[in-house]
Amino acid sequence: MIKSASKIEEDLDSSRQELPDRIKYLYSSNEMSSSKAQAPLTASVLDESLSSCEDYPSTPVDEKEKPAYDQENCDPSINAITDSVQENVPEKREPMEERQGMEILFGEDISNGKELLWLPNDTNKVFHTNTGIIGTMGTGKTQFTKSIITQLYRDQAHNFDGSPLGILIFDYKGDYNESKEDFIVATNAKVLKPYHLPFNPLALTKAKVFKPLLPIHTANAFKDTLSKVYGLGAKQQNTLFSCITQAYTAKGIKAGDPSTWGNIPPTFDMVYNIYLNDEEIKKTDSLAAAMEKLHQFEVFEGDPTKTLSLFDLLKGVVVVDLSGYDSDIQNLIVAITLDLFYSQMQASGSSKMDHQYRQLTKLILVDEADNFMSEEFPALKKILKEGREFGVGTILSTQFLKHFGTSDDDYAKYILTWVVHNVADA
Repeated sequence: MIKSASKIEEDLDSSRQELPDRIKYLYSSNEMSSSKAQAPLTASVLDESLSSCEDYPSTPVDEKEKPAYDQENCDPSINAITDSVQENVPEKREPMEERQGMEILFGEDISNGKELLWLPNDTNKVFHTNTGIIGTMGTGKTQFTKSIITQLYRDQAHNFDGSPLGILIFDYKGDYNESKEDFIVATNAKVLKPYHLPFNPLALTKAKVFKPLLPIHTANAFKDTLSKVYGLGAKQQNTLFSCITQAYTAKGIKAGDPSTWGNIPPTFDMVYNIYLNDEEIKKTDSLAAAMEKLHQFEVFEGDPTKTLSLFDLLKGVVVVDLSGYDSDIQNLIVAITLDLFYSQMQASGSSKMDHQYRQLTKLILVDEADNFMSEEFPALKKILKEGREFGVGTILSTQFLKHFGTSDDDYAKYILTWVVHNVADA
C-alpha cells in the first residue's frame, strides 16, 4: 500500500522523527551529531564524491573533458572527509569491472555502521528511481543532493551497457550555478541562463508510434502551459493557438501532412511577430503582458538553426539557472522544458534492460520543488508516472513533507526512495 504525504506525517514519531518502514530513512539530528557512527546525513557527513579535489577513481565518459581540480581553492566544507565516512568504507571494494550497475553512497546504516548504497540500475533493489529529499534549512539537504549528482556523473561508466547519463537540474536558488565552482568542476556541468535557451518549445518530435496532427498537439501544449502560468481566458487561449498554427503554416508545415513536419519549425519570436502585427488582436490584456514579457526577456533562442533537441542537449550535467528571475518566468521555463522533455522521452523508446538491470538514460532534479509542484503542471506528473519505462528518474527536493500533497494529487505516491533530514512538519 502506498501512503500519501499526509499519512506519512501522521505516522511520524515526533520524539524520534522516524518514518514508516516502507520508506528508506536516513536519520540526522543534533543529538547524535557528536557520535561518528550516527550522523550519516549532516552537511559534514557526505559521500566522498564532493569531499576531495583529487582525481576520482571512476573515469568520466569523456576523459578529455575531465576538469582539473584546484586543491588550494576548493571549498573546505566540501573538501573535508569526515572520519565517520572514512572508517566505514571497506578497505577492499568489489572490483569496479565486476559491478553490474552504478553504486551511489547515501551514508551509513546507523544500526550497523555499514555503507548504505543506492543502486539505481538494479530493479530488485530500486524498482524505479523517483526520489524525494526533504529537509529544513541547514540540515545538509542541498549538499547531499550535490553528492548524489556528482556520484551519478562520475560512476556513469557503470551504467547499464556503459550508457552515458544526462542530468537536468532546475536551480531555483543558484545552488548549482557558476558561483559554486566546486560542483561545476566536479561534474563538468554546463549552466544555461533563461536567455536564448538553445532548444525550441515549438519543435516537432516524431514518436516511434505515429501521432496524427502533431503540429496541433505541440501548439496546444505550448498554449496550455502559457495559459496556466498567466491565467489566460478562453478567448486569449484561442488567439494564442491561432498565432502558433499560423507560424507553422508560414514555415510550410501542415498539420495533416506528415511529410512537411521535417521543415524547420517556427520559434516563439515568429509567433510573437504574428501576434504583434495582427491589428484585430486586443493588446491590453494578460496575453499581451505574457507575450511582451517573454519577448523582452528573450527567453528562447530566436534562430531555429541555433537550437538543439533537448535530449541531444542533455549530455552530462546541464543546469538551468533560474535564480533571480520572477516566479512566473521560472515556472514557465520549467513547465515548457518538461513538456518538451516528456514528448522526447516518449519518442526515445524504452530503455535497455537485462534481467533486473535497467539502463538509466536521464535524470531530472527539481531543487526547491515546492515552487513547481504547487502549480500542478501535468508534465511533471506524467514523467514521474511513466519515466521508469524509458530509464528516466526524477529527484524532487523540498523542505517539507506537505509540499508533496497538492489539491488535486499527491506526488508522494510516485516516490519510492525517500531521504528525510530533520523536518519541521513532523
